[in-house]
Amino acid sequence: MKGSMKVVILGLVLGVGAVGCSRDRDDRSKDSTTNRDTTVANTPSTTGAPMSNSDLENAVKAKLQGDEQLRAANINVDANGDKREITLSGTVPSQELRNRALELAKAAQSGVTVNDKIEVKPAA
Repeated sequence: MKGSMKVVILGLVLGVGAVGCSRDRDDRSKDSTTNRDTTVANTPSTTGAPMSNSDLENAVKAKLQGDEQLRAANINVDANGDKREITLSGTVPSQELRNRALELAKAAQSGVTVNDKIEVKPAA
C-alpha cells in the first residue's frame, strides 16, 4: 500500500509541475511576441507599467502634436514617471483647448495624474 501511495503522490507532483512549466512557457511566448511588434513597442504603454520621465513626456508631447490647434499652442510638458505625474503649463486661447490638452495627456498613459497649470488667454 505504501508503495502505491508513493507512486500516486509522485504522479501528482510531476503533473502539477508540468502544468506550471507549460503556463510559464506560454507567458514567455506571449511576451516575446508582443516585443517583436514594432507598432506596439513604439506606442505608449497602457498597462500601467512605469515609464521613464522622457518616455512619458514624449508620449504626451506626441498626443498634443497630433492635434493641429494644440500643436500651435504654447504648452510645456513636465513628467515624473516614478510618481506617474504629468504637469502641463503654458497658455491656450480657449477653455476648450485647455480641456482637450488635459484629456490627451491623460490618454497618453493610463493611471497618470495630470497637474493643470495651463492658463487660458484669448487671442487679442
